[in-house]
Amino acid sequence: MAAAPGARGRRGARGGVGTVPGLRLAQDAGHTGPMPPLYALNLFDLAPNDDYRAYSRRSRDAVEAHGGRVVALGRFAGAEASDGAEPRQVMVLVEWESPEAFQGFVDDPAHVDLHPLRENGTENYLWWSYEKLEDLRPLFGGA
Repeated sequence: MAAAPGARGRRGARGGVGTVPGLRLAQDAGHTGPMPPLYALNLFDLAPNDDYRAYSRRSRDAVEAHGGRVVALGRFAGAEASDGAEPRQVMVLVEWESPEAFQGFVDDPAHVDLHPLRENGTENYLWWSYEKLEDLRPLFGGA
């Protein structure tokens, strides 16, 4: 999904269950075949509680059940300088089989108690999604 920055499942400003703004599902984009994989980049700070710890104990299985896989976890290591947002403590990169798989994870009623753990266990959350590319040519008009 080539969504607008900050796009994420929404129930209020913190995210949650619901349609992901900007998510381009195959039927919405006029595709007849499968959509390319999707990367969800999550950047956040931990809140001063144990909610994200509880979320992390259950989230990997929930993500995998919907065709996702955590491909990278990271802790902020520093930067020379940055234009824009302040850095976040934590980075999680999830690869999804398709935008539909990601939306299925967001909408799954079995996660009604899971998403609030992420929402309440984090602060300053940034959640962007990116279509998988084999090279950069599509960004340059196919040149």
